[in-house]
Amino acid sequence: MSGTDVARDQACIAIAVATRRRPDGLARLLASLSKLEIPDSCTIEVVIVENDDPHARPLPPCALPVRRVFEPTQGIPVARNRAIDEVAPTADWIVFLDDDETVEPSLVARLFFASRATNAPIATGPALPRFESGSPAWAARSGAYEPVRHAHLARVPYAFTNNVLFDARLVRGDDAPRLDERMLHTGGSDREFFARLARAGHAIVWADDAIAYEWYPRARATYRWLFQRSLRLGTVAPATESMFEAPAHDAHPRRLPLRARIALCWRAVRFAARAAVRAMQRIGDPPSALALASWDVGRSTGLVLAAFGFAYEEYRSR
Repeated sequence: MSGTDVARDQACIAIAVATRRRPDGLARLLASLSKLEIPDSCTIEVVIVENDDPHARPLPPCALPVRRVFEPTQGIPVARNRAIDEVAPTADWIVFLDDDETVEPSLVARLFFASRATNAPIATGPALPRFESGSPAWAARSGAYEPVRHAHLARVPYAFTNNVLFDARLVRGDDAPRLDERMLHTGGSDREFFARLARAGHAIVWADDAIAYEWYPRARATYRWLFQRSLRLGTVAPATESMFEAPAHDAHPRRLPLRARIALCWRAVRFAARAAVRAMQRIGDPPSALALASWDVGRSTGLVLAAFGFAYEEYRSR
């Protein structure tokens, strides 16, 4: 895909959001989208996929054009694939956001300009944590919820649907890639999808100034949630990280080669060691030390489980 192809001055951008029974979060997101700064010569439409049976409840207000469809088959990758399919054929770009986020007004423009500046068909940025009133102070202070960040405009090997723009032509055609619906309950299908695109030669660039905010309810501001979320990320590593040589499309975790199992276990050891180091560094702040240890020990445990073919289906009950 050439730079001329990528840097289209006039563009139709579709913002796709998959949601399920989060009316307050969706209202907050749509309110923030109403304040978007739209790049010159661009038009924007919002596509909402409700992962639920059809109902007549109205959508929250939004200043942008919004189209809603229902996808009754439950599962995050199913809903996100439906969103891709529902994007208008005239759309040049697709932006994925999550229903528990808000965005800076400049987000879409920043993603768009990062793509144009680097001739990359995919641009992604950070989703910074925000906590509801009444959350424990250590949640923000510890840094345990902070995302990994990269140098501005650096090339990265994957992206998530919480803040990403990509060329719509990547997902058009009979054999176009889609999110892996076999990862229905484990999570990680978005990272696997974009990592697959990157391995196919479609560059992903990091836009560090394209800011989204992920809102954490008080129920997620706990050591247990940190442990469980990181554990789940560890168990899906064979499917989402090419270093383990077992993408979801090619191999089941129970059939991992010995080399990949050893790599998983070695990485688990490193996370366990990091847990001890970071806990010692925060010895004067026990709540923060426990938060960081919960994250690192959770990842270590998940990687060991993955090495022996076990998965944590975090989303099965939703």
